[in-house]
Amino acid sequence: MAVEENYIEDSKGGPEIKQTEYQLLGILLQYPEKIDEVADTLQTEHFHNPRPQLIYEMLLEQFQKESQISRTKLFMQLKQEGVIESPEETIKQLTSGFNTVEELEPTIKIIKKNHQCQLLNRAAGKIKDITQNTDLEISEYQSRAQELIFNATTETTDLEKHIYDMDDALMESFEAYLDRKHNKLDVGLRSGFISLDNLIGGFKKSHLIVIAASTSMGKTAFAINIVKNILKRDVPCAIMSLEMEAQEIVDRMIIQEAEVNGWKYNQGETTEQEDQRISRALDNLHELPLTISDERGLNVAQIRARLRKFKAQQGDLGLVVIDYLQMIQLPDKQHQNTARAVGEVVLQLRNLASELEVPIMLISQISRSFTSRSDKRPVLSDLRDSGNIEEVADSVIFLYRHAHTSAAAREKAEAEGTEGETEIIVAKQRTGQTGSLNLYFEEDYIRFVDPENASLEGSMPDAPPQQG
Repeated sequence: MAVEENYIEDSKGGPEIKQTEYQLLGILLQYPEKIDEVADTLQTEHFHNPRPQLIYEMLLEQFQKESQISRTKLFMQLKQEGVIESPEETIKQLTSGFNTVEELEPTIKIIKKNHQCQLLNRAAGKIKDITQNTDLEISEYQSRAQELIFNATTETTDLEKHIYDMDDALMESFEAYLDRKHNKLDVGLRSGFISLDNLIGGFKKSHLIVIAASTSMGKTAFAINIVKNILKRDVPCAIMSLEMEAQEIVDRMIIQEAEVNGWKYNQGETTEQEDQRISRALDNLHELPLTISDERGLNVAQIRARLRKFKAQQGDLGLVVIDYLQMIQLPDKQHQNTARAVGEVVLQLRNLASELEVPIMLISQISRSFTSRSDKRPVLSDLRDSGNIEEVADSVIFLYRHAHTSAAAREKAEAEGTEGETEIIVAKQRTGQTGSLNLYFEEDYIRFVDPENASLEGSMPDAPPQQG
C-alpha cells in the first residue's frame, strides 16, 4: 500500500517544511558521503511528513547495512515494495534540483526546529488533557506538566557534546588538570570531614553517591551532618526526605549546632544556658541556602521536577540528598521483580545527577544477609537485593557501628566507652581511592565528629582577646 501525503498545511509554513525535508534527501542523494554526518544527528522521528520520512528510513537502513547509500538501490527498493506511488517521479524530483553541500547544516537545523515545535505542541495538548482530570492534586498537575515539558525540550539525539576526537579530549583534560593545579577548578565538594575528604577528594558533580547501612547506624544523621557542613560554606543544598518531616531535619541541625541534648530539646526540658545556645544556633542557621521537600510516596519523575525547580530557584545546587531509596515509589512492576524496578530507579537517579550536574547522595538500606556472617561489616554484595546499585553508583559508602550489631556488642561497647565508634567504609569510588576511616557518633547531639577535625582545631592558636 502506497504512503499518502496526509499532510495538514498550517499557518506556520507547512509546505515549506515539507519542501525542506525533501531538500535534505536531495542533498544526501547528490552527496552520499554526507550520510554518516547526518545519521548521527537526525533520526526518522524528526521528519514530519510520512513520504520523506519513509525514504530517509530506507537510506538509514542502507547505511547501517553497507556503510553507504545508493540512489539506484533506493529506486529499486521503492519500486519493489510499492510503498510510494511513482518512485521514478520521486527520485527524479529529488535529484533534479541544484543543492549545494553548504545547505546541509541549515536544512538539518530547520527540520530539528520544526520537530521541537511539534513536540511542544503535543505536550501542550497533553497538558490540556491532564487539566480535565479533576481527581488530581495540584502537585500532581505540576509534576506531570513539568515532566511533559522536560521531555519535549530534551533533545536525546544530539550527541555532539558527548563526542570528542583525541585532540579535543586531550586539550580538555589538560586544561582541567591545569585548573586543578592552580586551584581554579573545584576538584570535589568537601564534606567537612577531613578524613573522608582526604580519602575521596570530595563529591564530584554528576555523581551518584550511595550512603548505605543497616537500621540505626546513623545514615540520615550522617547525611544531615554533611549538608550542614556544606551549607556553612554558603553552598545551596536540597534534601528530598521521603521519611522525615522538614521540621525533624531542621531540629537535628539545631541540636548539632547548639550542642544540646536531643532528648531534652525534643521534650522542651532545656536549661536557660542551653536556650541561649539554641537561640545562637537559630541565628547561625536561618539564612543558609537549604530547600527541603518532605512529601512521601514520590516517584522519580516528581523528584526530578522538584529538583529542577529548586535549582532554578537557588541559582544552583551543590548537593542533593534523597532519603531514602526504599521509600521512592517504584515504576510499574507488573512484568518485573522488585530488584529490577529498584535498579531502574537507581539508574534514573544517576542520569538525573548528570542532567542537573550535581552530586546526588542517595541513602539506602542494605539486606539482612550480613547477620549470618562473623564479620558483619557491609560489603557491596549486601546491596544486591536493591537492584544494581553496586554497578550503577559512582560511589558507595557504608556506615558500620559494631556496637549496634547485637545486644552483647552494645553492652561490651558501653563498658569500654566505644559505643560511638563508627567505621566509614568507602567500598566503591569510580574516580578515587577506596578504604575506610573512623568517625565518632555523639548520640546526645545526633552528629558525627572527625578526630582529624578536632586535632586540627586543637592545633590552631587561640584568638587574641578583644580590647574593651
